Amino acid sequence: MALPHEGFVETDEAEESVKKFIENAICWLAKKAEVKIATDSERTVIKHTESIKVLAPKDLAANKEINVYYTNVYTQFDEESIKAIQDFIENGGGLLIAGHCHPCQYSNVKPLDHPGNKYKIE
Repeated sequence: MALPHEGFVETDEAEESVKKFIENAICWLAKKAEVKIATDSERTVIKHTESIKVLAPKDLAANKEINVYYTNVYTQFDEESIKAIQDFIENGGGLLIAGHCHPCQYSNVKPLDHPGNKYKIE
């Protein structure tokens, strides 16, 4: 699932309806009653900040309790990490990615080469 701005996920400043939508999306991605989120660096995720685990993508396969992985579109992953995230998704994990492809952020990057476009599953 992709969201248009990481601020909706990482802060508590969104409108209540947006927060409820994100919470429902996270639960849907988890496919379980208990949500276990991992992320690639120190980040917060609304309602799950206390239980979030920092985990490199390559460690997803070894951690069977994680059911949602969160990152933002600006994170540059190497090919091994992208493959690990794709494998996580193919094995039933949910990916939550947020951010916007703003010209100021990556003025030298073509939109289709943006880091957030590297996770497709074929």
